[in-house]
Amino acid sequence: MTTKRWFHKVEGTNGQSLIWLHGWGMEHASLLRLASLFKTTHANTLYDQPGFGQTPRLADGAGTEDYADMLARELEHVPGAPHILIGHSFGGRVSVQMAARHPHLVKAIVLIGGAGLQRRRSLAFKIRARCLRLMGRTAQLLDNLFGTKFRDAYVERFGSADYKNAGPLRPTFVRVVNEDLSLPAKTVRCPALLIYGSDDTEAPPEIGRRYESLIPIARFVEVKGFDHWDILGRGAYQCEALIRTFMDDLKDE
Repeated sequence: MTTKRWFHKVEGTNGQSLIWLHGWGMEHASLLRLASLFKTTHANTLYDQPGFGQTPRLADGAGTEDYADMLARELEHVPGAPHILIGHSFGGRVSVQMAARHPHLVKAIVLIGGAGLQRRRSLAFKIRARCLRLMGRTAQLLDNLFGTKFRDAYVERFGSADYKNAGPLRPTFVRVVNEDLSLPAKTVRCPALLIYGSDDTEAPPEIGRRYESLIPIARFVEVKGFDHWDILGRGAYQCEALIRTFMDDLKDE
């Protein structure tokens, strides 16, 4: 299912265009506190990405490149290109894809707890994950053969909260969490600011450091004492200061 326009909220109409992209399972309101700090100096557009809030979902199994391509069409209606994209978590994935696939629309990207790179895991973790995948496939096979409900029990026992809550977005969720944006990141030519909370366990700082090594023009900042979520709340002023400094530097380039 697609929509011609994504639901959005505008905060401020003057200055550089900022496009705000929320994380998985959230909607535009999750970024309002931070975006409101820029409403007197910038033109802010905050989106409900497809499948969240008031924007209908894309086709089953859509990946972040599909979100980026649809966003590129959406931005045809937004003046002020090239835009600065500010993405939290999943929104960071889409921002990287946008910069890689539609560079004429993107002046710079800001990732706040941006995901998109596979985390480094121990051998024990990898073995356990492989065993769990085998269990899941076996449960599905048994259900198909005998009409059992082993797969439902497996999901209830081992599925993540995001997976359980994804509903019709499960095919997209599975595709997204298995994506590795290393190659797209290497092709990004615009400047990137990478903000990560030191206590973030969803997208830990090591991901930001790796993005910094992949994106040619990148600045990594670790903000002490914040996790994946409160960096948008009580950490809003720290993020604002970092973003403003970054944008001031863009003017000097």
